[in-house]
Amino acid sequence: MLVIKEERQLEQDYLMNVYDQLQERKIQLEALLAHARENGLSDVQQMLGDVRLNFSNISDNLDTYAALEMKNREIDQLNIKLRSAEQFLQKVDRLLVVPYFGKITVDFLEEEPQESFYIGVNGFANDLGEYLIYDWRSPIAELFYNNEMGKSSYVVNRQTIPVELKQRRQLIVEGQQLLNYFDTSISIQDDVLLQVLGSDATRQMQDITSTIQKEQNVIIRDVTHRNLLVNGVAGSGKTSTIMQRIAYLLFQYREQITTDNVMILSPNRQFVDYISDVLPSLGEMNPMNVTILQFIDHHLPFILEDEATYFNRISSKQVVQQTEIIRSHEFLETVKTADYLFKDASAFVQPLMHQGKVVISKTKICVFFDATPHDARLMDRIQGTKIMIRDEWQRRLKKQSRKPKMQDQMLSMSEDMQRKYFGKILGENAEKNLPHYAKKVLDQKYRQVTEDIEDLRWLDTSYLFKTIFKTYTGEAYAFNVNQPLSLDEGVVFLLIYQELVERLDLPKLKFLFVDEVQDYTPAQLNLILTLFPKARYTMVGDENQAIFNSTSAFEQIVALFSAFDLPSYRYDLRSSYRSTGSITTYFGELTAAEQEMAIVPIREEGAKPIEWQYQSEQEWLERMIEEAMNLESGPLVVLTKTSLEAETIRQQLSKLTVDMKKIKILPITLAKGLEFDHVVIYNASKLNYVSERDRRILYTMASRAMRTLLVTYQEAPSQYIK
Repeated sequence: MLVIKEERQLEQDYLMNVYDQLQERKIQLEALLAHARENGLSDVQQMLGDVRLNFSNISDNLDTYAALEMKNREIDQLNIKLRSAEQFLQKVDRLLVVPYFGKITVDFLEEEPQESFYIGVNGFANDLGEYLIYDWRSPIAELFYNNEMGKSSYVVNRQTIPVELKQRRQLIVEGQQLLNYFDTSISIQDDVLLQVLGSDATRQMQDITSTIQKEQNVIIRDVTHRNLLVNGVAGSGKTSTIMQRIAYLLFQYREQITTDNVMILSPNRQFVDYISDVLPSLGEMNPMNVTILQFIDHHLPFILEDEATYFNRISSKQVVQQTEIIRSHEFLETVKTADYLFKDASAFVQPLMHQGKVVISKTKICVFFDATPHDARLMDRIQGTKIMIRDEWQRRLKKQSRKPKMQDQMLSMSEDMQRKYFGKILGENAEKNLPHYAKKVLDQKYRQVTEDIEDLRWLDTSYLFKTIFKTYTGEAYAFNVNQPLSLDEGVVFLLIYQELVERLDLPKLKFLFVDEVQDYTPAQLNLILTLFPKARYTMVGDENQAIFNSTSAFEQIVALFSAFDLPSYRYDLRSSYRSTGSITTYFGELTAAEQEMAIVPIREEGAKPIEWQYQSEQEWLERMIEEAMNLESGPLVVLTKTSLEAETIRQQLSKLTVDMKKIKILPITLAKGLEFDHVVIYNASKLNYVSERDRRILYTMASRAMRTLLVTYQEAPSQYIK
């Protein structure tokens, strides 16, 4: 007992020492930044004041420019130092909340004594350069996460360092207070892990740095395989793992990449917000994080369906045949080789209009197209045509600007109009520059025509789409008249632009992360791989959560990567950390019989899920209000199969006396990927849940629950509820 007390005191003493040095560094940084903010402007003015401005001759000009350039570099260096200090202060502030969470004691198998390393969210060194805390992403930290006790190794700069791991300790720390510690082998029964898992759900995802499990850590640190495909059961930490992986890669390749080289494709806009705090909590900026609908909408000049319409459409039972076709990998491959179909420009160009009048005729545009090399690619011919249209239009504007009538307008222009168009009042010598000013006015007046030229409004891309489809199927494609494009149509149009019309302005991605990958069509995945062929992919999903009519099986995804000559490596995550043991067992029984995934529950057993038959909607509403009022924390989250069901329940509850903050109603389409303490499944009846897809919907719904689950139904329960 005395030894344990001494050990605890040693840990507390080390923590106090680290905490004091963090506090001291915080004071230093705050003083530095305060001084910089107060005196920064005067310092800059002093720097510039040191430069003698002399433009009397060429030699003096060069000297002056050189001096200014030198001072500009000094100012840039000052700004870099200040930004670095601000970032360092943010790290110190994070460490002051929880300085570290792990400790390893390592024998380097030499004559040297054993060394201890403390692991935290960020690294921290004292004034002598000695590391008191090591970043969880550093090579030595892998021993904390990934290896068993005893003989082991880790890799630094491609060199394997043999060691013997003597101790692995998890610590629960708040500020300068050591609450508890455990010597552990990081097994799945860890007290630290269970304590974290037992905390209530929050509105946003938190980082899992202190509880990363061995199977997750392998994925996070995998830099050997170019493309990863992760099939993980509900609650296995798939999304948390890829967020930690992003932070790890940004740390490992910090000299080569920034967040500008990383993109996350999220399942819906609510999920984008849900994960938005994870990387900032680890000291990293958020990369681009969008849904595929947002991404395509950003790059297309057309209006796409909104998110609600999209989810309603992919939740329907039936898919029309033409949609099935354009969702296929094979159809998109056909798009890429469709150049030969478009030799006659008269079929796919249209006149440029302005206020109902033709400004450049279709005939003229056809002449330009025919002037391009006939054996060139369609894209090159279109771009050549665009240049000729642009030149023709600028020639006309310049000609117009020189006409006496136009110059008379310039001379009679009021001072207010002069300020509007030129930002100043024209001087006495303006007459000789009248064509120049007239051209500015014409540019402003006809700016829409110029934009239409650049945006290729003279090109009928819908004709390209229809022709490719007709050639592929022998049938005509029917667009919904006066309706926004569907996402599936948007995918095809974007590929048409990229492959046949004009290269898109795309970010230079090194890493691309796709969540809920099973919900992507083969065409969507084909488009992503086509747009970003050099990116390294991490795709995560759960085959049992393929609840839409737009899914791709994991075997299809692997085959698609192979079609692009890209290797892929698959990981399977079987342990579920989200829900109580009884809820995990419950949704585990909803998996397909042929898959037999053997989901491993991690958390304590907890309250068993309740199945309840109700006789009327009124009875159901009264029970929901009662359940919500009895909760001590968190709202009661009702999950529905469809958006229509969710909206109907909202309207019914709005007519009753109920605090809507205590009840949240979501269709499963928007709840995917999220987690809630208390979940109710609405009307899981025999008539409402019939198909194999319905079984996957029930699995997805049940696996959103962390602490309690209430499954309700009218008449008889679904065949999938045992």
